[in-house]
Amino acid sequence: MDLEIQTQNVTLQPEWRSLIEQRIARLENRYPELMRVHVTLKHGEHHQQGFEEASIVASAAGTSLRAGKQKEDMGAALHAALDAIERELDTHHDRRRHFVKAPGPRVQGTIRRLFAKRGYGFIAIDGGKEVYFHRNALHELDFASLRTGLPVEIEIEEGERGPQASCVFPAGERSSI
Repeated sequence: MDLEIQTQNVTLQPEWRSLIEQRIARLENRYPELMRVHVTLKHGEHHQQGFEEASIVASAAGTSLRAGKQKEDMGAALHAALDAIERELDTHHDRRRHFVKAPGPRVQGTIRRLFAKRGYGFIAIDGGKEVYFHRNALHELDFASLRTGLPVEIEIEEGERGPQASCVFPAGERSSI
């Protein structure tokens, strides 16, 4: 999991870094689908008395979650933002866990394009459409062994930018997850 901490008009204090790293490590253990977290700590000088703002963007399987809080004290803003992102992750995790897909045939396709260094690619399906997939969606497949033209079966879900493969399987090998 990738963690990035950025500051604007404020110096990162060791206790803030420690708090962020501890809380994010705990969240990473609870939510294995968590891939990246970006924390921004900002002091807003344009307000008469100023304010402290903590913003968090967390990328998890299938979504990006955001939380931001403003308080008079950075510690309070950071605690509030971390609590808020944890609630967002709880909600996202519960939705994914309780989502039941109807049984039926998977969509057939072939690997069209691969971006190996970035860990994603596109699968061609009927009608000339392409569906995005990430290496985390692979089941019974190794990303390093993929090649263009490889036949696969996919399960599709709606992503932020359109349809994406939630699961990618070798063609013709039906198994339970």
